[in-house]
Amino acid sequence: MRFYRFTAIALLAWIVVPAALATDDRPAAQAKYSELAAKAKAGELGIDWKALRVAAAIGEVGDPSSDFLRVKDGYGALNESKFQDALKAALEIEGHNLADVDAHYIAWRSLTELGRQNEAEKERLILAAILDSITNSGDGKSPKTAWFAATIREEYLYMGSILNLQFVDHRTSLQDGHYYDVVAVKDKDGKDLVLWFNGDTEMHRQKAAGERATRK
Repeated sequence: MRFYRFTAIALLAWIVVPAALATDDRPAAQAKYSELAAKAKAGELGIDWKALRVAAAIGEVGDPSSDFLRVKDGYGALNESKFQDALKAALEIEGHNLADVDAHYIAWRSLTELGRQNEAEKERLILAAILDSITNSGDGKSPKTAWFAATIREEYLYMGSILNLQFVDHRTSLQDGHYYDVVAVKDKDGKDLVLWFNGDTEMHRQKAAGERATRK
């Protein structure tokens, strides 16, 4: 079985950053992330997972570019049945970003294949909590009921793992001061569907990063 999930950085098509979005509050986001992550690591699954995801994204915890490469390596190792290598990549990411959805997916699958069921179950519960926080944010059918995604990778794992849909194309849309990722997909029967994800968090992060770059 091949383990493939959408992680395409090329799909980061947020072209225009609106001035209306909030300015850089990375330190506050990092503090919020640390507070929530500590509770999650202590076994509190009832935390606000949406808030954790947003704090991790805005706070830019870890190294997003390096983590993308680790995720790619993790899925590659899964495809080659190198489960220990895949687990290592996943745990490296989790070590500094507990909100990374791909890391938990890779860790869960790896631990399951390695027969470490108790550890796999812990990963499954965290993964389920993260994905449930996306599911409970809307139904993805319109801008007003868009699913809330803190990162692009959340969107594509959600579409692949939960909805079992095939990506076709996407575009961005600005409506009522909010940015959306509008994704065309096909279901298992070949039916065309359109999904809506709220992309404000990614836009916020990119705006803040741009402002930091201009201040240097």
